[in-house]
Amino acid sequence: MLHNEEIKKRIMCVGMCVLDIVHVCEKFPVEDTDKRCLRGHWQRGGNASNNCSVLRQLGAECEFLGMLSNSKGFQFLKEDCHQRLIHIENCPNIDIDPPFSSVILNEENSSRTIIHSNPNYPILKYEHFENIDLSLYKWIHFEGRNPEETTRMIKKIVEYNKIAKPEDHIKISVELEKLKPELLVLTDQADVVFMAKDLAIFFNFFTPKEAVFGLRNMISNKNNIIICTWSSEGSAVLDSTNNYEIIPAFPPDNIIDTLGAGDSFCAAAIYALSNGENCFKSVEFGNRIAGFKLSFYGYDKISEFNKS
Repeated sequence: MLHNEEIKKRIMCVGMCVLDIVHVCEKFPVEDTDKRCLRGHWQRGGNASNNCSVLRQLGAECEFLGMLSNSKGFQFLKEDCHQRLIHIENCPNIDIDPPFSSVILNEENSSRTIIHSNPNYPILKYEHFENIDLSLYKWIHFEGRNPEETTRMIKKIVEYNKIAKPEDHIKISVELEKLKPELLVLTDQADVVFMAKDLAIFFNFFTPKEAVFGLRNMISNKNNIIICTWSSEGSAVLDSTNNYEIIPAFPPDNIIDTLGAGDSFCAAAIYALSNGENCFKSVEFGNRIAGFKLSFYGYDKISEFNKS
């Protein structure tokens, strides 16, 4: 059972914040036609940004760290973070136009198609991380990007943990989603690794069990927790001593919005783990939150989920 208590230390999510322009369509549009959508809206997106939205809905104190833009179109995203009490004070700000995504949600089959635009947007670098006061955090989560810079950030956390009291140690998690083998280096010091199904298949792992044991054999760290979501089949979990379970999915009767379901799962699992739950119960909680999120647009109803 999760305890809904005030969390003093923050969870930081490091990665991207983008503008999502969402079109809900009756069916996928035919090429070279002019078609009205059923409804449309824009929202703050990006994996780490979405993680923060869900963590706040669950009651966590959290912070986003990533590149922010001073462009007029991006001010909505900053204001949205402020309104949701997501800390962004450590984010570097630049004048370059930010990335954005055009999203088509197909009501006919519940698919979601994302077209991402990134106009050479600068990456977050170690210099943006090195002066952060790590004593404020209990968990830092990284999107799997930029192995050189991210490895340096993780190393700083590891060095901090060496001198910090045990109760002040920061847990490190990494999301592996991009089809880039060079990102596996980020698992070396990670306590928890989230692996996407697409990456597992890229490595020729074709079942959830193959995925987590296969990744264990590929990486140098043999003591972290490995989690791999596998759509409607649920999520595979391999704990630090190689105990394995497949946790079932909890889809709703009516799927409304699949956009961000994976981000919701990841955030909810981190929330539970950071509050002392074991990895199997944490993944079950993540699956339940992801299933709940599928039943409505966006993330704002997640706070209505009964955690007991």
